Amino acid sequence: MISLAKPFFDEKEKEAVGRVLDSGWIMQGKRVADFETSIAEKCGSRHCIAVTSGTAALHICLMALGIKQGDGIIIPSFAWPAAANIAHLLGAKPIFVDSKTSDYNLNVDLLEKIIEQSISDGIRVKAIVPVHQFGAPCDISKVLEFAAKYNLKVIEDSACALGTKINGQQAGTFGVAGIFSFHPRKIITTAEGGAIITDSSDFAEKCRALRNHGNLVSAGLNYRMTDIQAAIGLVQLGKLKTILSKRKYIIETYLEILDGQDGITLPEYLSNSVRSENAASAVQTLMVLLDKDIDRDKIIARMAELKIETNTGSPAAHQLPIFAKTSDTCPAASELQKQGLALPLHAAMTKDDARKVAETLLDLIYPDTCEELQTAELETCLAE
Repeated sequence: MISLAKPFFDEKEKEAVGRVLDSGWIMQGKRVADFETSIAEKCGSRHCIAVTSGTAALHICLMALGIKQGDGIIIPSFAWPAAANIAHLLGAKPIFVDSKTSDYNLNVDLLEKIIEQSISDGIRVKAIVPVHQFGAPCDISKVLEFAAKYNLKVIEDSACALGTKINGQQAGTFGVAGIFSFHPRKIITTAEGGAIITDSSDFAEKCRALRNHGNLVSAGLNYRMTDIQAAIGLVQLGKLKTILSKRKYIIETYLEILDGQDGITLPEYLSNSVRSENAASAVQTLMVLLDKDIDRDKIIARMAELKIETNTGSPAAHQLPIFAKTSDTCPAASELQKQGLALPLHAAMTKDDARKVAETLLDLIYPDTCEELQTAELETCLAE
């Protein structure tokens, strides 16, 4: 089976965890502090606060901003609904913005109209949570422009974007704060985990207190990362350049086969991000958009039969049952949810793996267009 995602581990992670176990100190300690320092240095931020997940990072950030009942939070619909769920749990209103089918990111051309309409509807709009979807940089300059005009705070959801640079600057460092996820599907992993980066000492202090029961001074949470997780993360961070290079190599293979093929649209940023010496995006998920007449779900099922794991890209949050009755329609996000297909992408893949995935996909969509993948090869795959 060619898996959709797979952590890039070797003996170094095992040895690092073993040293933590041998020390007898496994909760938040020196390894977490070292991991935070390393992340901050890598990103060019003054502060890093390691936590248990990317969702925990978003929860802490919105609480640190003082988000409360009745506030409005602007969020792209086509994104994992972590920020929307946190806003809802805090009593705030997620205000969904549609995305662009060209790069899957928030459509900034719609942003000002949505802010104006929300204010007109009596909503206290307090913040924007732009997402660098799948590691691709959103138009953060426009987001910041509108945020400044309407006095809104910006928390960047950079969960997938460690290694993504925007004009040489790490994604997540433009707003009040940025967050990362270290889930096993992300660029690097700590098994589960997340982090907040910020240049604001005051904001960092609030986040650290919220992470640790409010330091017993105010109400808080327990979102502390363990030294076991941080030990894994430190090794992974040391492999970041290698991991990005290996993933770039796999994407180049996909491009060679899929670029320009009928029925499949690649995100517009992909060619530039992979072929440029200074990659604009550390692509975390490679999602292609299938034409509307192609049954995406049948493709996923058939690929699984051929021992290739694929999946949907992301939900359109405005269509989820908890939000569907209160949110505006986002047609592009709906299309991306219905027709988006995530292909295997991880550092342990080979060029042959990527070629097999791409050619199998083409053969399933248009059997007569793929000359290299013969019927006998498909039968062999099924028999394995």
